[in-house]
Amino acid sequence: MKGKASLLKVYISEFDKIGAVPLYEEIVTEARNRGLGGATVHRGILSFGASHSIHSMKMFALSSHLPVVVEVVDTDDTIKEFADRVVELIEQSKRGALVIIQPVDVVHYKPGEKYNQFKTF
Repeated sequence: MKGKASLLKVYISEFDKIGAVPLYEEIVTEARNRGLGGATVHRGILSFGASHSIHSMKMFALSSHLPVVVEVVDTDDTIKEFADRVVELIEQSKRGALVIIQPVDVVHYKPGEKYNQFKTF
């Protein structure tokens, strides 16, 4: 994959779950199972969203509600289709979220040797 692509960004909380599984993990697993180009989860330190509640790490908090951003890259059509699935997962979690798609230019995309599971000898 090189050239024009799309970046899906999903803004959620690390606390969001589907059953016992973190929502961000469900999204990344689903992306991998569908063969998308790649996914990364970033943990934030401070945020607010549609509810305008501040989410941050408090030193003495028993549980944290830190912001999480899931980023997924692939072709535009694939990302648009996957975004529909992400919205379904968010609905299952019954939590709030923001989902956006941005155009990107992929400059370099290649797996490293140690990650190549299908290497032939």
